[in-house]
Amino acid sequence: MTTLNAIRPSGFILLAFLAACGDSEPNSPCGEEPVVKADVAAAPTKAAPAGDLKPWTDLDEAAQIKYGEQVFLAKGSNTCNDCHGKDGSKGRLEQAADLTRPATWRINKVYADDKAKANTALAYLVSNGGKKFNGNFEADTPDAGWDWGKAEATAFDIQMFGVTQSSTQAAIKKIRKALKKEGYSLEKSEMTIFGTQTVLKYLASIEAK
Repeated sequence: MTTLNAIRPSGFILLAFLAACGDSEPNSPCGEEPVVKADVAAAPTKAAPAGDLKPWTDLDEAAQIKYGEQVFLAKGSNTCNDCHGKDGSKGRLEQAADLTRPATWRINKVYADDKAKANTALAYLVSNGGKKFNGNFEADTPDAGWDWGKAEATAFDIQMFGVTQSSTQAAIKKIRKALKKEGYSLEKSEMTIFGTQTVLKYLASIEAK
């Protein structure tokens, strides 16, 4: 699993992230361009042989931000953009964090200037969703020193699925296929960390200045 400390959001990035609902998700409301026929059919793009594939971590910053935006904008209810808004604010859920203002996020309130711990907590939240964070984060990361009192809350919204949400996972699968054609490898076991890292990089790029 790629080291999460490599994630460097420009500010502490908290998603109360972070979906069309799967059968196991609560139902809630959500918030094509014509295809132009080419005169000459383009040759199909062939995926590079498995042995020639580069790891997805070799993608440059701009590419990771691009893919993070695609993950963030996955269509469906309880996706990142459904709850938080397409621009990171004013989404369907009034209580959802404004992702353009990291100073207001609970994780930032808890860890203040400790970026390493903030990044650990943020990555856990985005990777696992609010329900698992509420029940497992303190036990899984006892050295993190999480304090709900400082967070000014008792739990994250359990409708915050992060990159585990079904539509978000479907978007990552499409990106995985596209990466293979471009010569990059993204293993199934890496899909969650890929989604987490790229979304965080995207959020850093839309942070209000």
